[in-house]
Amino acid sequence: HAYHLTYSPPLHPNTPAAIDRFLRDRWLPEVTARIREKRGWDFYYYGNAERTPEGVQGWMTFDHRPRFNNNYLGLRNRMAILGETYAYATFQDRVKGALWFVEELLDFAQQNAGVIRRIVEDADRESVVGRELALRAELRRSGDVTVLMGEVDEDRHPYTGALMLRRRDVRIPTSMADYGTFGPSETAVAPQAYYVLPEAAAALERLEAHGVTVVRYAEARAVDAERFAVDSTTVAEREFQGHRERTVWGHWVPGRIVLPEGAGYVSLDQPLGRLAFTLLEPRSDDGFTAWGFLDPEIEAGAFPVLRVPGPKR
Repeated sequence: HAYHLTYSPPLHPNTPAAIDRFLRDRWLPEVTARIREKRGWDFYYYGNAERTPEGVQGWMTFDHRPRFNNNYLGLRNRMAILGETYAYATFQDRVKGALWFVEELLDFAQQNAGVIRRIVEDADRESVVGRELALRAELRRSGDVTVLMGEVDEDRHPYTGALMLRRRDVRIPTSMADYGTFGPSETAVAPQAYYVLPEAAAALERLEAHGVTVVRYAEARAVDAERFAVDSTTVAEREFQGHRERTVWGHWVPGRIVLPEGAGYVSLDQPLGRLAFTLLEPRSDDGFTAWGFLDPEIEAGAFPVLRVPGPKR
């Protein structure tokens, strides 16, 4: 492509809508316009020109899951912007592009601090209880877009002699399908709360490390809750960052359950409710189940997270 830098807002479908709109409708377009006016360079949304399953060329973004930092911050109700300088630009141009981008981002943030603060504070106050949220997601086509495609020259690495590509100053407007956002492929209604059993110590520790509020019970108690009955499960053949990703299928079964001492109560009526939902739901594509933190309990036949349903909105 022809861009010196590409960027991305949070891509997870559960990102607060007001944050997504502000980034896409104001912050990123305005910074892009300022760079073009001052420097004559073009920046655009991160993507790759690829063939879609339908056989047409599309501008495809990357991944919605919160293992990527910009997506994670969106689930924390915060503004997040990923910036990547173009691999085939010179080192000097990559440094300049990154510097100018950050400068303009910070200038905009200073000039619009009140609006930004208000949007994130509103998101913190907004409860997700009873809302239908995404468990898993897929790329969505949002029409067509004109992308500036470019060209490269072949060059030799000055130290190793290896073949490398260098960006040429060429801009070719090219129309293609726009696959820059994600939509839910599977959803669930966010419950009132979860109970995390003490044997899931890894989950409790990580919830607290993320800043999620967890109330630990000092005594055993009986509660009405739903337990997830695992029907089947698979584990990825290949490791990813030291983990074999797990997928489970099953259904929730209501009942009267005795919680042991040390169980944790996690309300979703808190600022990090979106994040807690993503971490604790068994079908989430980037939660504790997927990352294998609940493997011992799942393999023993007892999913260690219960939930308390709330009213559907």
